[in-house]
Amino acid sequence: MGLGSVPTVTHDSAVPRPALRVLGASLLARAPQGMAPLALILLVQERTASLAAAGLASGAWGLGVAVGQPLWARPAARGRAGVVIAAVALLQTAVLVVVAWLPWTQAAVGIALAGLGGLLGAPITSVARTLWPQLAPRPKALDRLFTLDATSQEVVWIAGPALVGVLLAGSGAAAAVAGTAAVGGLGGLWFARMIAPVWEPHPAPDGPTGFARQLVAPWLALAMAALGLGLTEVAVPAAAILDGRREAAAWLLALWSVGSLAGGLLAARFPSSTDPAHRVPAYLALLAAGSGLTAAVWSTGLGWLAGALFVTGLGLAPTLAALYGVVSRLVPAARRTQAYAIGTTFALAGIAAGSALGGVLSERTPTAAFGAAGVASAVSAAGWWAWLQRTRSTRPSSHTGSPAS
Repeated sequence: MGLGSVPTVTHDSAVPRPALRVLGASLLARAPQGMAPLALILLVQERTASLAAAGLASGAWGLGVAVGQPLWARPAARGRAGVVIAAVALLQTAVLVVVAWLPWTQAAVGIALAGLGGLLGAPITSVARTLWPQLAPRPKALDRLFTLDATSQEVVWIAGPALVGVLLAGSGAAAAVAGTAAVGGLGGLWFARMIAPVWEPHPAPDGPTGFARQLVAPWLALAMAALGLGLTEVAVPAAAILDGRREAAAWLLALWSVGSLAGGLLAARFPSSTDPAHRVPAYLALLAAGSGLTAAVWSTGLGWLAGALFVTGLGLAPTLAALYGVVSRLVPAARRTQAYAIGTTFALAGIAAGSALGGVLSERTPTAAFGAAGVASAVSAAGWWAWLQRTRSTRPSSHTGSPAS
């Protein structure tokens, strides 16, 4: 059944069912985001006996996705997004199958294949978020949909590592990578089919819009926060391996995402009346404090690490929801797919750098990687606050309103 037109709803804040169906399909298509980093870390570490190589492979994956998102988002925005997504998702599936079953043992091979797999990441997130204003045109419904999107994304980060853990326990790391390939391919095809009836190409507007200049500072702050995420994604498996409980990495990362899910649900249940852009520094400060806590307690036992990760996760979904709101208000409709893709590039570049650095630091001690994650989030909070001050000081002359208006 096609999505058809958006039905009339009786409440301004009610999210239309077509939007919920597209959201559901997008979550399955995003599954490799939650599965691939951990599966690749475990497979590369297993075959090379090197945490540094494992971190570099995860970083190569993230860097590949960062480069690929705007690369694929441009033709998706200008033409048939479903065709682009289906083709790219199938190519990524093929690469991950090769990673899983090719009997390589050289770190360089694993790192190169991981980077190629990331490069073939379809622009699921940017296309979905471009559709939200169309599928939920009422302001309150759109705000709720963005929050639901950011919160539901945590299902990917919870279920992804958990599924990797199940596959790892039953069949090994290679099966976890192969499972990632299968889920991502099926999800990409389903999402492509769901958006076909409602996708409208977005031709480039005449002349420059200046949106990139407005978003450089938020993008840089996002990249620094993502650097902390990448550091944590590698430090957690390193802590589990050093503790002699390799399989615990999956449920520890899942619990991190449970904290994010809880934070997102709380933010949706008790919405703030303040500008979303003004809430971001507080959320980033929470991430920094949580990372400092993980650095302090991880060596006392995985149970303490689990609690610290839950606390750290509380700020993740609210931060992302606020960021999406800022972008949607600053960027014209014709540029949103590109803007979200570029934002994803900054985030994934930060994660990739964090993963690579996390592997090197975790070879010494996970304490260094967790501590560096806290510093990255703190720097991000400071950068965002500085951007707000600059925006406020230039408001009278630029007449642009608040950062999120």
